[in-house]
Amino acid sequence: TREFCVLGDGKDSVCMLDPYATSNVIQTKRAIARRVGSTYAYDFLGLLEVGLLGEWDNYLKDLGEGSVPSGIFSSQELIENEAGELVPGSRPIGTNKEGMVAWVVSMKTPEYPEGRDVVFIANDVTVKSGSFGVEEDEIYYKASKYARENNLPRVYIACNAGARIGLYDSLKEKINIKFYDAESPSKGFEYLYLSDEDYKALPEGAVNARKVAEGWAVDDIIGEVHGIGVENLQGSGKIAGETSRAYDEIFTLSYVTGRSVGIGAYLNRLGQRVIQMKQGPMILTGYSALNKLLGREVYNSQDQLGGPQIMYPNGVTHEVVDNDQEGVASILKWISFVPKVVDA
Repeated sequence: TREFCVLGDGKDSVCMLDPYATSNVIQTKRAIARRVGSTYAYDFLGLLEVGLLGEWDNYLKDLGEGSVPSGIFSSQELIENEAGELVPGSRPIGTNKEGMVAWVVSMKTPEYPEGRDVVFIANDVTVKSGSFGVEEDEIYYKASKYARENNLPRVYIACNAGARIGLYDSLKEKINIKFYDAESPSKGFEYLYLSDEDYKALPEGAVNARKVAEGWAVDDIIGEVHGIGVENLQGSGKIAGETSRAYDEIFTLSYVTGRSVGIGAYLNRLGQRVIQMKQGPMILTGYSALNKLLGREVYNSQDQLGGPQIMYPNGVTHEVVDNDQEGVASILKWISFVPKVVDA
């Protein structure tokens, strides 16, 4: 804190303490991304511009003449319009409510000094840990489709927690268990049920249940909020299919900047090329869950399952980098070998 003292005599003297300003939203999001070993999604645009300047510096050094053209980098975020379509636009950084963002990035590269466009899709790990819900799946799907329809290269920047599976927390305390033998629970249970009072207090459609002697036996738990259940798994299948289609039609590259779980790991593998940061494991489930399944401590880190020391030798990963600036430089290098549009 900073101290301000008002001059005075004896008991009339006063000192006021003025605390340092608190972190703003962007600083907080950057700190969250750093804690998982990654970079805030929107900051990758800055890294791309720095990397592009590096490409020009190397090119001009080899050429021995010339200068960097003006306006070498610009970007427009792909945002849903009223019709639900993704269109280029802009909004304040950090105002996104979904854990997925996408841009059309325009770059003047040494190969295409007149400019070229590339679609970037990125998990925002600061929103619900970057997990995939219905909204995130739709953004990914539409952004990838936009790249295909415009014959543009597509880059996916991955740092996520897999498909989002939530809990109907307010229901847990109301659930009762009908055991086959109440004196011996190890024999299993027949069904979960709600009392008649609790069942009737729930919103319509929150659960599917049938009448039993104790109240209402629960067959399905739907919940009150859309996007916490199997609909997310359906969305995972949708974007996996879209990624496979993009593989056949355009150039697709994945950069694993942080942990990538479940459908996130599949999407990386479904791309044509994968760049992996040393601190970015690709896993289907965590090592703790596997240890419990095996009944003993076999693994002690996620890297043993999907770190670069596993994924690079087995051919899933094509290049390993030490940090995100190196990762972005590698992205630009790969793109330099790709035509600006398909069949160009």
